[in-house]
Amino acid sequence: MNKSANFSNIHKFYDLINSLLTLGFDKSWRRQAARNLKPGNVLDLGSGTGASYEDLKRFDVVALDPDENMLSLNKFQNKVVGMGENLPFDNNYFDNIFCCFVLRNVDNIEKTFNEVSRVLKKDGKFILLDMSRPRNNILKQFHKIGTYIVMHLIGLITFNLKEYRFLHFSLDKLPPPEELLVDINLEKKMLKRIGLFGFVYLGVFENQNLITD
Repeated sequence: MNKSANFSNIHKFYDLINSLLTLGFDKSWRRQAARNLKPGNVLDLGSGTGASYEDLKRFDVVALDPDENMLSLNKFQNKVVGMGENLPFDNNYFDNIFCCFVLRNVDNIEKTFNEVSRVLKKDGKFILLDMSRPRNNILKQFHKIGTYIVMHLIGLITFNLKEYRFLHFSLDKLPPPEELLVDINLEKKMLKRIGLFGFVYLGVFENQNLITD
């Protein structure tokens, strides 16, 4: 987990502000992502305060997050403090991994994808929902200006400027998903842009690896 991605100070209103920033669409996007899960258990990777609880509560869920303060507000019964780069689970353990608005916060993307592949069962599903910049260059510039103003304003109002500055700049940390998700060790089943201006993307991947050691 990136050291700058420390949300302990804003854990009590983190989800509320995210909902305000997305005009409440984050809930429908999570719901849409959860429809791609297969029966079985689920690792909610970067579960935080449990924003995906309503969408995952019918599953056997392990909620993992590096921040104990965030997890203290999480409704899932099985909660584990841990990081995506070093998942504390056996090989081939989960039927699904659900990852919403988290990937930009990890420090090492390659290690995280390797860990996802390791702990997923063969034919297990990795559901990835996250934000990027719009593909259109004009919309991209408008989006950058908009997120800069809004994130810095919220940071100043809540006295947590560092955290919200990180959230703004994290949108430019990674390549577009169409480039980022090409050479990962998971089979792509779907990758599409959703949301206003296409600044949100949804990816569905399947694990074809089976670790026998």
